[in-house]
Amino acid sequence: MKVQEKRICILGLGHVGLTLALVMAEKGFTVIGYDIDENLIDIINQKKSPILEPNLENYLDKYLGDKFFATTDLNEISADIYIITVGTPIDSKTKLPKISFIENASRSIGGKIKKDDIVILRSTVPIGVSRSVVAPILTESSRLKCGSDFCLSYAPERTIEGEALKELSELPQIVGGFNLESCSKSKQIFSVITKNIVDVKSLESAEMVKIMNNTFRDVKFGYANEMAMICKDLGLDMAQLVEFANDGYKRDKIPTPSPGVGGACLSKDSYILSYSVKDIKHKSNIVSLARETNENIPKEIVSSIDAALSKLNKKLENSKIYIIGFAFKGNPETADLRGSTTIDFLNELKFKTPNSQSIFGYDPVIKSNKIDDLNIQYSSYAEGFKDADVILFMNNHLSYKSLDIENLLKTASKDCIFFDAWHLFAPSSISSINKINYQGVGV
Repeated sequence: MKVQEKRICILGLGHVGLTLALVMAEKGFTVIGYDIDENLIDIINQKKSPILEPNLENYLDKYLGDKFFATTDLNEISADIYIITVGTPIDSKTKLPKISFIENASRSIGGKIKKDDIVILRSTVPIGVSRSVVAPILTESSRLKCGSDFCLSYAPERTIEGEALKELSELPQIVGGFNLESCSKSKQIFSVITKNIVDVKSLESAEMVKIMNNTFRDVKFGYANEMAMICKDLGLDMAQLVEFANDGYKRDKIPTPSPGVGGACLSKDSYILSYSVKDIKHKSNIVSLARETNENIPKEIVSSIDAALSKLNKKLENSKIYIIGFAFKGNPETADLRGSTTIDFLNELKFKTPNSQSIFGYDPVIKSNKIDDLNIQYSSYAEGFKDADVILFMNNHLSYKSLDIENLLKTASKDCIFFDAWHLFAPSSISSINKINYQGVGV
């Protein structure tokens, strides 16, 4: 197979699809990106990046109109390889995965695929969806036989936001296929991007590897956060104890506690695993408990602040609260609010203070209108710190380290509660300013 002569269609131009499309264009493929979001396609066709990803606009400037094209019109697409990268969100009420986007994407290309075409699923899905859902839809829509007339494989995305373009060429690529031919052809495609291909043979094995990667991280962070709550109850400083435990000890590094675990993947994949095992004997008990622990941290932060304010004879609903850091992570930086634990914290705060008009916010990379859309007031550092009763740093953006934190805190309420969710500042230096009460997860 002369792989780079094949035309590729990528369905879904979110973070996963757009970064993959541009890296494939860089490697010599002709790539057509398809998305139903007209505004997104307009932004891309203006050579502007719709996401915060270093160098992405340079890629757009170089390859758009040459090796990469973006459209909302599926009719104008003719391709040999179709890669599905649409989302698989979790229903906020039922906590069940929604695979309707996968089903719709499969139907969309089912009528277009021809003999010898290749379909690759890249979205995170419950175990078995590629074989039991995608393959039948493609077969019915195309009237071709999966495995003999066309190939189907699963090759999960495992990049980190903020370093995706770099990691696509560096990370090992997992590949599993409907049959040997499907796996072989997909390996040829991805070997153009990265030389490290991990052949896991089956669709189900590849689906499971993706879920294992993310749920392991969620469990690891869940352990750290559970220890943080225990240490706090015992009057111990978990952040400091982590440093002691890890110092010179090469095995089993314990993560620093955090304000929960967010992001589009880590906040949902535990639920996808839970759904995957609903009909078998063994359940994902440890994974589910870790997810529950991580989701409880934003509530614990609100409770901690409320209790501290009560000791000062202040009420939560009457206090000025300044929240810094709304993106789900700060390093590597992103403007992605999906799965943000800050939003979870804010929702809990609003639930406890439904009439509050004194919640202010700021993020180094998220635009002010996005903060305003959360029904709080966007404020600069100077405005937010002034007379604040509570100040929270909720993600770990590197720019916070360069703040003149001492002079900013001198403008806050003298008995201000300073919540350092990522342990960015030395507690002793913060507590020495006025009568400031330093707090953190596990502190």
